[in-house]
Amino acid sequence: MRIAILGRDVHPPWNEAVKNMAYELARQLTRLGHSVLLITTEREGTTMDDGVKLRTLPRPGFGKAAVKTILEMEEAGELDIVHLQNMIIHRNLAPALWSLSRKSELPIVAYCCQLPTLSLSNWLHVFRKDPKEALSTKLGMLAPAFITSWTIRRISLVVASSRFIKRKLAASRPNREIEVVPPFLRNERVALQATSVRKSHEHPQILYLGNHKALRGEEDFLRMLSLVKRELPEVRGVAVTTYPLPSRVSALLNSLSLEGSVEFLSRNVDLDIPGLIRSSDLYVFTGQSPAGSIDPPLSIIESLILGTPVLSYDTGGIGEVLDQNSLVGYEDYTSLAELACKVLRRNGANNPRPELLSTYGSEAAAKRFEEIYQGLI
Repeated sequence: MRIAILGRDVHPPWNEAVKNMAYELARQLTRLGHSVLLITTEREGTTMDDGVKLRTLPRPGFGKAAVKTILEMEEAGELDIVHLQNMIIHRNLAPALWSLSRKSELPIVAYCCQLPTLSLSNWLHVFRKDPKEALSTKLGMLAPAFITSWTIRRISLVVASSRFIKRKLAASRPNREIEVVPPFLRNERVALQATSVRKSHEHPQILYLGNHKALRGEEDFLRMLSLVKRELPEVRGVAVTTYPLPSRVSALLNSLSLEGSVEFLSRNVDLDIPGLIRSSDLYVFTGQSPAGSIDPPLSIIESLILGTPVLSYDTGGIGEVLDQNSLVGYEDYTSLAELACKVLRRNGANNPRPELLSTYGSEAAAKRFEEIYQGLI
């Protein structure tokens, strides 16, 4: 098959989940013998490997230019199917998709990894924390629900990343099937860490990976860590998050007297995330999934595969990968701290689960998407 994977800013590196899935899907489909073209916005220094072809287009007018490129390839007999990654993030491509669906006979598959729209209560939650962000167009989940519904109706097939997302999208696809393909990660990258010797630390280490600004959960992580340290004073935290830190997070760090107890790492640079997960005693997810992240978060899946215990708020599709003994209600950081203390006191050996790659590895995902494409051509 000849496949075009379309999306703004879907470049490596690996710290951005949606981006790495777009590239990794292209890489695995190429390995299966397909011709894959990644169509994305221009960025200096971007290169592809493993036979993936790249077409970069200017950021202004990207949607229109992408449609023109696809139509030219279709006319030349160079394309069989179009894949949009991630549709909710790329809702601003709705006019382009409408234009493409009218002018082209090509099937269009959209992978949806986020909530179709942010609820009013969640929007107010953002507004109280950061009014500027709540009113920003960057928080794509705030787009009106009718835009999502209208866009979805132009797609040949919608693929959701969880049963939770599928239920949320179902109203916009009455009597239309929605497939589910879980989030996926690069097999070799995780398998190598799963078999490596685990790095030990002088103090127990709790890891946090941030997702999206006001919804990313640093504050609850710090509150939880503060409560854990009352019981286990030697505990340290490592937080990977977007820089610069909001002033409210810095202020909370000081008020909780956590200076020197938390190391902040920027997710804007290339980091060895599997190595950080593997060397931690516990991974805690306090963000709201799937707002601003994928659903369920790849970081949770990666931690399970690498054998690092995981605790989380019970939001989105997280309950589809974690059992209820590892979940607490959203914003209940007190219960999360109690569970964390129990896990750390057990001090059990990590239990890597590489067999989960058969479900959450990119090789399995590419084969499933291959079946989906073949069913549409």
